[in-house]
Amino acid sequence: MQAIPRTLFVIEDNRTEGMLLQLALSDIEGLVVRVFPTATAMLAATEKPDIVIVDIHLPDMNGLDLIPLIYAIDPNIRIVAVSAQPEIDVVAKVQAQGVYNYLVKSESCLTYLHHIIGDLIIVLDHYDQKKRAGSQ
Repeated sequence: MQAIPRTLFVIEDNRTEGMLLQLALSDIEGLVVRVFPTATAMLAATEKPDIVIVDIHLPDMNGLDLIPLIYAIDPNIRIVAVSAQPEIDVVAKVQAQGVYNYLVKSESCLTYLHHIIGDLIIVLDHYDQKKRAGSQ
């Protein structure tokens, strides 16, 4: 079975970290990764992503404020929050907004993120198959 093409937006103001995230996810079949340095740049994009990786601390907007704006584009967009902030109150606030996962930046972050995105694509594919079957 061929993978359904998926678009993933990464919002990361650190160019090196954005490049590493893009590289770490580049081998996932059917996944197109676009990196944006700011929330404003991502919100101006004309295409709609399936998945968004949000850095909580961005130069132009707090990730906590950005998450509802992404859901306003489409409530079915899956969001993974990534931050260097391990504080439980930040994690709780992000989780309360309904994100798929929250990941603290660390040495193992890229490997774990690769697994999270791979699993999320399986979930999205299953959801889409059920939708198609229900519409027939």
